[in-house]
Amino acid sequence: MRRYFSALVLALLAATAVAVPAQAHAELKSSNPASGAALDAPPQQIELTFSDTVSLPDGDAVTVTGPDGAKWPVTQTHAVDRTITAKVDGAAAKAGAHTLEWRAQADDGDIISGKFTFTVNVAASSAAPTSSVTMSAPVSNTPVSTTPSDSGGVPAWLWVVVGLIAVVGAILLVRRKA
Repeated sequence: MRRYFSALVLALLAATAVAVPAQAHAELKSSNPASGAALDAPPQQIELTFSDTVSLPDGDAVTVTGPDGAKWPVTQTHAVDRTITAKVDGAAAKAGAHTLEWRAQADDGDIISGKFTFTVNVAASSAAPTSSVTMSAPVSNTPVSTTPSDSGGVPAWLWVVVGLIAVVGAILLVRRKA
C-alpha cells in the first residue's frame, strides 16, 4: 500500500510541476489622455492601449463623466488589436476633474475594467474650432488599477490533477479488489 501511495504522490507532483500558469489578462498600458493629465482643452478622442489584444464588451466601453456628474457623448468606439479608440464630444465640458471609466474584453472572454481621472483646466467653448484642440497630454506607462471580473471557470491544470487523482484512485481500487 505504501508503494501505491508513493506513486500517487509522485504523479501529483509531476502533474503540478508541468501545470501551465493561468494566462494573465490584458492590462491597460497607456492612455491618451493619461491618468492625472491636466489638459487645456477637452479631448476629442480617447485612446486606450493594452498589453494584449482586446475587443469591445457588451455595453459601454468608454464613459467620461464631468465634475458635475454629466456624461459626455461617446461615439465611434473601435477596438483594433491592442487599442480602443472612441470619439468624445467635450463641447459641454466643465473645468475640473473628469473620470474616465473603461471596459474591455480580453482574448479569453473575461471583462477587464478600470477608471482614472484627468483634469480639464478650461471649459469648452462652442465657438472654439475643433482643429485647434490638441492632445498634448503625455502618455503614461504607469499601471492603472484594473478590476477583472471573475469568469467563474476552473483552470485547466486543476482538471488534469483531478483526472490524475481519479485514475490513480481507480487503479488502486481495482488492484486492491483483485
